[in-house]
Amino acid sequence: METRLLQQLRSLIGRSLVYGGHSCQIIEILEGDNALVLRCEDSERIIQGNQFGEATRRVKRHHTLPLFDEHRALNPIIAAWLE
Repeated sequence: METRLLQQLRSLIGRSLVYGGHSCQIIEILEGDNALVLRCEDSERIIQGNQFGEATRRVKRHHTLPLFDEHRALNPIIAAWLE
């Protein structure tokens, strides 16, 4: 991923927006997976399992969006957020 794009994406961290009809906040960039992580602020908490699949706590729902489509173009949803 190019440095300029990474800097632009980092500027989105903490930003509140609407995704899938939910009020969400951008919380992380997964550089190795080329993805953006959103946390839904207005959804009910769901049960999260640990690394062994055991239910351990309730957390807000998360969405992981790929940064690029199958043609290696920036995801149009994310591109709109950068404008």
